[in-house]
Amino acid sequence: MGESYVELNGVRHWVRVVGDLRGRTPVVVVHGGPGGFIYDFERLTGPGLEQLGPVVYYEQRGSGRSDGDGRYAVPLLVDDLEQLRRHLGLPRIVLLGISFGGDLAAEYTVAYPDRVAGLILQGTALAGPLTPSPWGSGFEAVAADEEMRAAIRAAVAESGPAAVWDVVDRETLDRFLFRRPAAARRVRELWEESGLVNTGEMAAALAAEPPRRVPLVDELAALEVRVLVLVGFWDRNAGVDACRDLAARLPQAQLRVFGESAHFPNVEESDRYLAEIAAFTGV
Repeated sequence: MGESYVELNGVRHWVRVVGDLRGRTPVVVVHGGPGGFIYDFERLTGPGLEQLGPVVYYEQRGSGRSDGDGRYAVPLLVDDLEQLRRHLGLPRIVLLGISFGGDLAAEYTVAYPDRVAGLILQGTALAGPLTPSPWGSGFEAVAADEEMRAAIRAAVAESGPAAVWDVVDRETLDRFLFRRPAAARRVRELWEESGLVNTGEMAAALAAEPPRRVPLVDELAALEVRVLVLVGFWDRNAGVDACRDLAARLPQAQLRVFGESAHFPNVEESDRYLAEIAAFTGV
């Protein structure tokens, strides 16, 4: 079907389909952010993933090449994904959720468990109120000088862990997200090439939502769904301990830790990353 725009819940979404959807169960890639895009994943990881079977790429409302209408809420994002599944006529899907995309993929799985043939969570801890954010300590650990470390501590003390994203510089952010500087440079090149930006609008809207009454991990743990948890050993964003504990909570979960990766093992250890997905999907 190639690249197209599909209207879902009144919003035009960018979608790209590679491979025959009538064959193997497709992998649907759910990007992170919130409000990110999939351009770099398509180019760095997509060619190898597409060798394993059909792949569906899409960008969420208000993200990347998709339009937005100012409406953002987790149930609406889940329904966008369900409307995409129906539009493509897919009986079941394998969801590959990256960072925040893993939270969204897990929410979809809880809402539509019979439609999910497998759930892959990359750098996703499904953190709840009992799981402290590793952001402050993680950024401080990779900061190059005391001035930046002091700014990080001050931001966390004044406004909480999420505030560090507004004070860290590009070098610190790259050290936080990547183990290898060359990987950071390559991804940044693709971000710049794409011309796409994360406006922050979705993140702000979702942050204002009331907390779930039941933690997402509890609802997911009640399901008999196959889950593959992928995390880099140096992932200071999700936290390797939190991902380990998540896998331990889920009855049919496998945990794979990538020793030379941070938040993006698909970039830093691509061959093994694809091999783990191939084994999980039965290719």
